[in-house]
Amino acid sequence: MREDLLVYEGIVATFQMASEAVKPALASFKITPAQFGLLRRMAEGEVVNLTELARRLGCSNANMTRLVENTVKAGLVEKLQHPSDQRVAPVRLTPQGVLTRERAAVAYLGAVSQFVGQLREEERTAFLALQSRFGSPRGESVLA
Repeated sequence: MREDLLVYEGIVATFQMASEAVKPALASFKITPAQFGLLRRMAEGEVVNLTELARRLGCSNANMTRLVENTVKAGLVEKLQHPSDQRVAPVRLTPQGVLTRERAAVAYLGAVSQFVGQLREEERTAFLALQSRFGSPRGESVLA
């Protein structure tokens, strides 16, 4: 049981280190890794509801609501009116959101490459095999 906890804590710590590694690359764009994750998973012109975005990012609807509110305040996404249900608030990227995503992607991918570059080829292969084993709840990135 103790080994299970160590493995789990190692997974969480690795995620936190990866997130910290990309923060400086995104700071000049005034966005967080979570906001960039949102931008990456929305296509230009796509209208999507918060439940679908939460599924794509693998987070709760409550967390998605806060993330979208902050991203709306930053001018990167806009809330739209649902034609028949006022409780539903679909969103889409703004032109500024598309531009920020494109510009931040270069810096983000550089930081990701630097972080992942610490791994040997066999470690990368093992990581991808583990990820496949557990499945991935996240939607495809527009940048993929």
